[in-house]
Amino acid sequence: MHIDFYPNPYELALEYEKNKIYTLFVTNLPELYEKHFSRFSNFKYIRLCLGYHPQVANEYPLDKVLFEKYISTTKYIGEVGLDFFSGISDREKILQIEAFKFVTGKEFNKGRIYTIHSRGAESEVFKILLENDVKLAIFHWYTGKISVLKQVVENGYYVSINPKMLLSKKGLNIISHIPEKQMLFETDGPFARINRKTIYPKDIPNFYDALTKEVEGFEKICFSNFRRLLIEKDLTRFK
Repeated sequence: MHIDFYPNPYELALEYEKNKIYTLFVTNLPELYEKHFSRFSNFKYIRLCLGYHPQVANEYPLDKVLFEKYISTTKYIGEVGLDFFSGISDREKILQIEAFKFVTGKEFNKGRIYTIHSRGAESEVFKILLENDVKLAIFHWYTGKISVLKQVVENGYYVSINPKMLLSKKGLNIISHIPEKQMLFETDGPFARINRKTIYPKDIPNFYDALTKEVEGFEKICFSNFRRLLIEKDLTRFK
């Protein structure tokens, strides 16, 4: 979820911490990670992620120096990826691809978990992850072809599911093609609103209940998968 798009980020962080909810707070720029780093670096249950969102590529060039400066301070990279959904120019695609190849580079990806944005560019994202030998990635709010999704999960990547996916046939179909051992939960707050309402920590138990109707034992499955992912993170440091 995107902590800095909420009106009171620090209060929200305290709420997650109080409720003991393990959470990845993604950022859209290295500059934003730097801005928030000191305030959000000492929590037990939440982790601030070093990110570069593809939708900002045309306006904010990737600060590679800043990314390299902070890479050693985190094991979590996100949100990063590609977005080729609508009306994007060839120049923008080139900028996004260059940035994504950089942040997933082999000198950075060992022992780190990536949160991936792939809208309209699922095949391209998957290809770059393979080229850079990225071991651990979470595809968030996947909306692409089932054929590519099958390749994603066959390669061992995780896919995070949010409550909005329950509201469409396509979302339900995607959920049905994700192996239980690779499912995770996301709110994508504050963007994935339900009935026009922003999602907060207090709402999460209700969404687990709703998702359990589609996947029996969903909450326990997600916790087990996340715990395994953290172990995998440490093991990949030495590969």
